[in-house]
Amino acid sequence: MSGMGNRRSDRISIALPVDASGIDAENHPFIDTATTIVLNRHGARLAVKQILKQGQTISLIRRLPNGTQRKAEARIVVRERDVLGVPAYGIAFVDPDVDFWGIEFPSREESSGAIVRLLVECTHCRSQELAYLNGRELKEFETDRLFARQCKTCEAPTIWKQPHEAMARQRSSTDTTESALSAPENNAREIPRYDTRLTACVRVGSEDEMAVCENVSKQGIAFRSQRKYGVGTEVEIAVPFTAGTANVFIPAVIMHSRPLPSAGLNRHGAKYMHKDKT
Repeated sequence: MSGMGNRRSDRISIALPVDASGIDAENHPFIDTATTIVLNRHGARLAVKQILKQGQTISLIRRLPNGTQRKAEARIVVRERDVLGVPAYGIAFVDPDVDFWGIEFPSREESSGAIVRLLVECTHCRSQELAYLNGRELKEFETDRLFARQCKTCEAPTIWKQPHEAMARQRSSTDTTESALSAPENNAREIPRYDTRLTACVRVGSEDEMAVCENVSKQGIAFRSQRKYGVGTEVEIAVPFTAGTANVFIPAVIMHSRPLPSAGLNRHGAKYMHKDKT
């Protein structure tokens, strides 16, 4: 799960319960509930109470919202920084093609037209997928927190939302009810930018900061924040960001930064880092 610009799929920051079993570092069998910290198509960062060895294999069971369950074997790749006193591990599925999460992950090639990324759920069949939103979908989402798209399971256009949207809106203190998405600010640009006031989250290491997004494109984001980030700083950015639900963090690098003294803020431009094609 390491290597900000060298990932095989986008990472979703979400806490999901997973049944884990195996043999711990002291050769004692265990069965317990672990929790995901972030996940992607090929694995996760997992908080597990037991002490485990790098290279060992554990068994996982994921219970899906529709009542079914998925099983997979996973290899412990690395011991990560503990989370609230609980050991955390980077894991990779033994079978790289296993569909363990019950989430549709688009191919990396599909990301070329993405303006923002969201984990979303079909309101009809409850299928979940990592969605790469285009300009039209983003405008609908920012206005209503819903948008229409084709559902592969329903084989028809349906309405999509973020999972647990009601809970997220109650918890979030940065709801964007006054935001508005414009058309591209300059149609002559090769890469269109879309004005917005979506809430973003900028992550450096384990520290998160809420920021106001000014505009987005498939190449990056412009945002205002209290913290000043130096040019060349590698960060992770989730936009839109909603507290209490899943968020997709994308590796990025700060390309320019300037202070806004009258507002007590700093304006930054960040470019997404997409180095890998594997």
